[in-house]
Amino acid sequence: MGRGTCERVARPILLRFGVQAGRDAIRSRRSDRLNGSPIVTRFLQSTRAWSSRVRGTRLMVNPQSGYEHVVRRVTLPAAVLVGLALLCLLAMLWLVAGYQTAVAQQEQALLARGALTVRGEQIEKVALDYGTWDEAVERLVDRPDPEWADENIGASTLATYGLDMILVVTPGAEASYAMVRGALTDQPVNEILSGGFDRLLSQQQRRGSQGSTVGLVLADARPAIAAIVPIRPQEPGADDGTPRHHLVFVDAIDAALVETFAHTYRLPRLRIADKPSGTASVPLVTADGQEVGALAWEGARPGDRLLQIAVPAWAAVALAVGALAALFLRQTRSAARAIADSEHRASHDALTGLPNRVLLFERLDRASRNLAEGGEGFAVAYLDLDGFKAVNDTLGHEAGDRVLREVAGRLLAGLGARDFAARLGGDEFAAILPGLGRPNEALAFGRRIIQAIEQPIPLGATGSARIGATIGVTFAPADGADPLTLLRNADGALYAGKRQAKGEVRFHAATVPDRRSA
Repeated sequence: MGRGTCERVARPILLRFGVQAGRDAIRSRRSDRLNGSPIVTRFLQSTRAWSSRVRGTRLMVNPQSGYEHVVRRVTLPAAVLVGLALLCLLAMLWLVAGYQTAVAQQEQALLARGALTVRGEQIEKVALDYGTWDEAVERLVDRPDPEWADENIGASTLATYGLDMILVVTPGAEASYAMVRGALTDQPVNEILSGGFDRLLSQQQRRGSQGSTVGLVLADARPAIAAIVPIRPQEPGADDGTPRHHLVFVDAIDAALVETFAHTYRLPRLRIADKPSGTASVPLVTADGQEVGALAWEGARPGDRLLQIAVPAWAAVALAVGALAALFLRQTRSAARAIADSEHRASHDALTGLPNRVLLFERLDRASRNLAEGGEGFAVAYLDLDGFKAVNDTLGHEAGDRVLREVAGRLLAGLGARDFAARLGGDEFAAILPGLGRPNEALAFGRRIIQAIEQPIPLGATGSARIGATIGVTFAPADGADPLTLLRNADGALYAGKRQAKGEVRFHAATVPDRRSA
């Protein structure tokens, strides 16, 4: 767990115990004042001296003035102390309210940045699926076929995935095919895309046929998310080193996308602003460093709600300090729960309820550190669904969401008490399996999960869906102990399986026998 996350979790707890400690200290000081404090001692001494003079002498003045003098000497300092205590309490309320508001708005900013990142990853995955396709190489590069491009990649893809632009860019940075918002265009690439697109394209060209590049650009002078992938065959090792054509998917950050972000990430009145303003906004910076606007929203202000409730109660503290303390404690607990809920949303997938990649990385780092300190080994498994895209394309995204939720439930049902599963995004999942160090154990686990996922998934009136899964497995410490190394190993094993034989369990270091023959 990172330092920032620890502080956000620890502060509400420390605040809760700090309030209790403060109440105990107040009781202790109250007891001390009643048992030997200088003020009370002086009061008793003055009272005894005055009583002695009353008994031994004839008073020449009104005795009431002596009482008033003693009372003033006692009550005025006490009133000052109470006033200072009330002012300190008000300042404390103000600070806590400001802290709660700041934390809530920081969490909202993380959610807004995460929304852009997640959308970029979604576009990247779709682009990789279409770019790594033998027929795409033939129809888009070797023998360009505009009609095939329209039917298989153009308008249908724009409609299915909510994209705005699809381009095929040659090694000379020219568009051999371009569809913008459902209409073909012969505009040059640099007139359609700017704001650092050429820089992103150069980065991807240097990578050859490997990887992908995602970034923020300007599409028709508006901020947009662009994903660039090479168009290459599916067969491993088919790269001959020649310059590649690239497939470019673009999604403009427009009102429709912003509305989706606002609903998904609970950012009220989310909008595109000309520039950032305060903490309730995040800048939109293109790949060439230009600030082209900002995502702004109505920032959460839980502190204001606290003040609306607490300040009127503070006015009555002189009569009921205890009531105000109870109210303050209740509001602090409410704020802690709100922060905990926000942390949960930031670390869990909204669709399936599984932990997301952030929590997966934390758990994997913890397991690696435990291993370095002499703890047990473990396995990391990557799972990717086979046939899920067809479900989305034919039955719709609602059916796809139901499939993902059902897969998550079946995955959890197949895990042990100490195992950990997460959804990485799209149709990809991962698991950490403590104590699992033998290939035959991992093979049995993987086959059990695959068999569970292959069972028909009921979809109500639309019938049912059948999908499969491919799993890549790596072991720690046999294949490495560093979290990034293990993740790369598991990912490599998974995609080796996807290329060679789907529906199987594949290891990083060895090939597992076909499960149908085992």
